[in-house]
Amino acid sequence: MQIAKHLGAQVSGVCSARHVDLVRRLGAGQVIDYTKQDFTTAAARYDLALQLGGTYSPAAVKKVLTPRGTLIQSFGDGSRWFGPVGNIIKAVALNALAGQTLKSFTATVTAPALTEVSDLIESGHITPVIDRAYPLTDAAAAVELVEEGSPAGKIIVVV
Repeated sequence: MQIAKHLGAQVSGVCSARHVDLVRRLGAGQVIDYTKQDFTTAAARYDLALQLGGTYSPAAVKKVLTPRGTLIQSFGDGSRWFGPVGNIIKAVALNALAGQTLKSFTATVTAPALTEVSDLIESGHITPVIDRAYPLTDAAAAVELVEEGSPAGKIIVVV
């Protein structure tokens, strides 16, 4: 969100009520609390949607994309029987049927990318969001917090 804002994008964020202030602080011009409003039924249209949690189906998000819009998503756990493969198949089918693009998100860490992010942090253009830091002896508690879901930022284990 911060990088998109830094690059000049108009950013909207969808989150639960407890993260509204954080998402606004990170640069979202509009924040939608999904516990109160289903953004997929609103009139707003987006050129790009980035879905990391897999909360909404590709078909639901497709409805709020512009005609040439793009959905980038991590596929999450997917269905009970097919895992993430079911969502991948849905995305491929939607690509074939529409002018919109649906892609999966895979993080690729490269030295130039890390340098670029580091430069943005050092210049103050983006700020890392850290929920909590744990000593290595409490790594199990850190993992437990992540498994519970929705920490407000990254969980750090200090070695």
